[in-house]
Amino acid sequence: MLTKLELAEQKWGGASRLIDRWLHNRRELLSQYFKLAGIPPYGKHEKSLPGVNQVHLFCEHLVDYISECHFRVINQIMHSFPEGQKLTDQLLPKLLETTDLLLDFIDKYAEVENDDMLYGLDEDLAALVNTLETRLQLEDRLLQVLYTYRIQRHETAPVL
Repeated sequence: MLTKLELAEQKWGGASRLIDRWLHNRRELLSQYFKLAGIPPYGKHEKSLPGVNQVHLFCEHLVDYISECHFRVINQIMHSFPEGQKLTDQLLPKLLETTDLLLDFIDKYAEVENDDMLYGLDEDLAALVNTLETRLQLEDRLLQVLYTYRIQRHETAPVL
């Protein structure tokens, strides 16, 4: 996933503040995931569960990432150009499926109070990575359209 992220940053980075922020937040989310899952180079090499605070932090990043996609990016695409509405109508049901799965993870782990509640975390993280992979592929389609629109329109004004 990090390799795909680097390719996305090379391909679409610098086109707009919206795209750059989205890619930056994606990098943050993935690094938090790898830390939580204990995947090198971000994670520990020994087998142990992460701490409750680390799980909470990841859930917060996940909420922020989901919110940005739905409330900033999708709204921007829908309202910026005619093709945007068609694309979001096409992709939104699939994105919402992944959102539901991500929210299920958040609901399960955002309020855990002790390590005893984390014993299913490894399995859930393994399932979560598949959901993230699917979501990032869908988001890449949105990024490509947003990038193409910005380049075609030669927009230089930043998107907030």
